Amino acid sequence: MIKKNYIYNNFISVELKKRSKYNYGFSLIEILVAATIASIILLMIATSYKSILTSIDEITGYAEFYENVNLAIFRIDRDISNTYFKRTNKNIAFIGQDDGETGRLDFVTVLHKDFSVSGNIKKPLNFSDIREVGYYIAMDPQNSDRPVLVRREDNHFDSDPLNGGEINIILKDVVGLTFRFKQGNDWIKNWDSRNTKRIPFAVKTTLIVKNYQNRDEEFTFITFIKMR
Repeated sequence: MIKKNYIYNNFISVELKKRSKYNYGFSLIEILVAATIASIILLMIATSYKSILTSIDEITGYAEFYENVNLAIFRIDRDISNTYFKRTNKNIAFIGQDDGETGRLDFVTVLHKDFSVSGNIKKPLNFSDIREVGYYIAMDPQNSDRPVLVRREDNHFDSDPLNGGEINIILKDVVGLTFRFKQGNDWIKNWDSRNTKRIPFAVKTTLIVKNYQNRDEEFTFITFIKMR
């Protein structure tokens, strides 16, 4: 019995020596190769992540840019389309000016609003108010090097159709603004109802705005005046 145990233990010892003979672990080359592969994978992940973040920033920037432009165009188009004019009232004027570099438009418009009274919110009442407005390019008060499109609004129209009222910025980085007025088959760049005694059939507005990448983009739209 003792002999058998001795033989068995001796066999186990030999087997363990054989196994330990080939059990070297990882070599330096293997570690370097594994580290290199891991570094490449991490670099690819980091590059992809950075690319995704950049794409998200660009998409967000462009979406905000076009949203702001569309809101400004909607505001201008609505005001011009609702132009109010009365030949017998000398204080109501439609004046478009172009000095060769930029344009300006001052006129009287009708603001339509809906509001509800207590009792039935499903049937809002229409409310209209006549305002004197103007559109032109000015410099941002907070940044003298940044041109902005402003909207002048006066609650009253008087003998000075180019001044007065409150001025609000409606679009930033506007480097170009022109107005063209439909006269027959032509588009002319200046209009003064104090001389013509009438308003144009339509107005073509062109905006040049610096986009998210600081490149100029041009937007042109035509507004037909409802009042004839």
